[in-house]
Amino acid sequence: MQAVSETSSAAFTRAELEGLALFASADLGALEPVLRGCAVRTLAHGEQLIAVGEGNRTLYLVLSGGLGVHLESPDSRALTRVGAGEMVGEISLIDHKPASAYVVAAEPTRVLLLDEELLWLLADSSHAVAYNLLRTLAGRLRGGNEIIQRDREQLEKYKFHASVDGLTGLFNRYWMDKMLARQMERSRSSREPLSLLLVDVDHFKQFNDKHGHVAGDFALREVAACMRGIVRPTDLVSRYGGEEFAILLPGAALNNAREVAERLRAAVGDTPIDYLDGQRLPSVTVSVGAALMPDDATPQSFVAAADRALYGAKAAGRNRVAG
Repeated sequence: MQAVSETSSAAFTRAELEGLALFASADLGALEPVLRGCAVRTLAHGEQLIAVGEGNRTLYLVLSGGLGVHLESPDSRALTRVGAGEMVGEISLIDHKPASAYVVAAEPTRVLLLDEELLWLLADSSHAVAYNLLRTLAGRLRGGNEIIQRDREQLEKYKFHASVDGLTGLFNRYWMDKMLARQMERSRSSREPLSLLLVDVDHFKQFNDKHGHVAGDFALREVAACMRGIVRPTDLVSRYGGEEFAILLPGAALNNAREVAERLRAAVGDTPIDYLDGQRLPSVTVSVGAALMPDDATPQSFVAAADRALYGAKAAGRNRVAG
């Protein structure tokens, strides 16, 4: 059974007051007579001091022990810890809004209670108290901003990983579909050509059946590496699905796209696959379909045109470029 907290008056020492950040550099000789009328509350480990949704008109100064600040529930993992010398409750006291976090004793803890009226009296009569209160509030704001920034950075990581193929490190189809529409609009605005290559690894199922799926993964990574070595920094490369890849070539006419495709086809065919334990597997080959964006194209019709060219390359015997 949880112990019941106790509240008493004048149950603190001068040394404990000197350790409180709110009173740093303040004239304690002038403040101590006023503070002697304040109550001290003793909390058992796990006892709740502040609850989410409750109104609060008290500033709590930690004399000893420590408090945990929890967001989801009193039993959730503590977001931060408030130790001896620090304070809690100042935000809800100042903005008169319900508390937004649970504050729970992380160990047996003693807190000095300052009610709202007394806090403003001390701040009005002591420049040091006012300054220390503002500094604490600024620290809370800065800490909140740091948490927001970390959350934003984490969100960006999630977005990045949602757009990147984990095997090859290339962007994935989700990303390419978004970029395709943007690049088509840019091409129309700038009146510059835009070409698309669809690249498919030839007889990939047979390769997997013969060498194993792990070897197939190495082969796909090798094809991706060849693409990175061939394309320009402004070109957009993605793993479009399975053993198929897509390359957008801004500013490239169809004859330029065919040249890029031929260089890629030759590079893939000439590159053996480095495998486990220094083994080398024979290179794979690719078929490539090339298409130039028509003025009236939609993203779907543009991809369909490159896909038709790719099937033409396969029908003509594979390991070739068509379009």
